Amino acid sequence: MKVTGDPRKITVSQSNLAKTLGITSGRVNQLIGEGVVIRDDKDARGGVFLVESIRNYARLKGEGSGAEDDPDYMAEKARHEKVKRELSELKLAKAEARAYDARTVELVMTEMLSNLRTQLLGLPSKLAPMLEQKRRDEIYSIMTGELETSLSELSAYEPELFTQEEIIDDEESD
Repeated sequence: MKVTGDPRKITVSQSNLAKTLGITSGRVNQLIGEGVVIRDDKDARGGVFLVESIRNYARLKGEGSGAEDDPDYMAEKARHEKVKRELSELKLAKAEARAYDARTVELVMTEMLSNLRTQLLGLPSKLAPMLEQKRRDEIYSIMTGELETSLSELSAYEPELFTQEEIIDDEESD
């Protein structure tokens, strides 16, 4: 475009200025209110002076008053939408029993490990009478069997354990 007149008098629409600066039209309106973007009062369509507005915007960004404090609206909106999507995915995973609250997992695991501890501590008194007068290989076999029985509780994963705990947890918090 060839400019024959005063370049400082070139006006553009607010939406074109927004595209040029990489911001939203709403942000341009804010900048007009702040006096950064200069509106052409003679333009009935609400045009703004291109050169002066870009200079003021560059000055604003260069001063640091807006560089760190003025978040990029679209980037913030994208982050916000990503968080909302992740929360929705987490809710879905919980509904499908693919994810559980950490508190629920802690409760279930604490209960399982507590039961295991009780079973293991009870083995000596349970096995002592059974092991009297036995040969070494028989003692080994009996002890191994009892330990495997006690440990098998930990290997049996049942999703119902976690959902039952969540229901109990939810009722307690009401």
